[in-house]
Amino acid sequence: MSKRMVKKATKPRSPKPPAALADTAYLVREDLEEREERLRKAAVAGAVALRAAAPTAPAEQPPATAPSKPLAPLGALWPSSASPQGEATPSQGPAPQEAPVAAAASKPAPATAAPLPQSPAQSALPTPLEKSAVAAQAPKPTAPKILSVRFVLHRPDAKQVWLSGEFNGWSPNATPMKRHDDGHWETTVDLAPGRYQYKLVVDGEWLLDPAAQKNVPNDHGTLNSVIEVRA
Repeated sequence: MSKRMVKKATKPRSPKPPAALADTAYLVREDLEEREERLRKAAVAGAVALRAAAPTAPAEQPPATAPSKPLAPLGALWPSSASPQGEATPSQGPAPQEAPVAAAASKPAPATAAPLPQSPAQSALPTPLEKSAVAAQAPKPTAPKILSVRFVLHRPDAKQVWLSGEFNGWSPNATPMKRHDDGHWETTVDLAPGRYQYKLVVDGEWLLDPAAQKNVPNDHGTLNSVIEVRA
């Protein structure tokens, strides 16, 4: 009795018969056709409403010259999903124009400043090369020729004799004369070519040179001896 009850309990039930595939496909197709019909009607109604709302511009009115604002991109009008991290979100404004870059590139380079015209006084000034050339061509000044002039006085009884004149500032004891054994006094002075006045100082007395070429009056009312030195 127990064995039969177990077998009855474990016996599987028969499954229900599945719905026919043809009926399911028909229902899906009917739903799609209804949705397409509703969308088509809504689109036609919207187009009619837009045509009725749009005002007609008069034919004589000239078109507006004001520049129209750039249209916003389509992506800005419709909400979009958040961009993945790391990607840059496109800007909603218009793309930057490249006209300023081209204008800056075509800008002519500034012209170099022309040299200022030199004044006649500046142009007349000689250059360093010209100065050196002129200095090389110019004759160098030669030093005056110095001649040794010998003064002699025959005065055996004199004890001291000096020569004084324009060549030594009329100093009474600047140029001494040397006595020789025969009684004459002698000295030599280096003079440049020219004319000189002088006198002999014998034992403190101013005397004329007996061998002078000539004598000329001086400011003291007396005479001075004169010698001309020639090259």
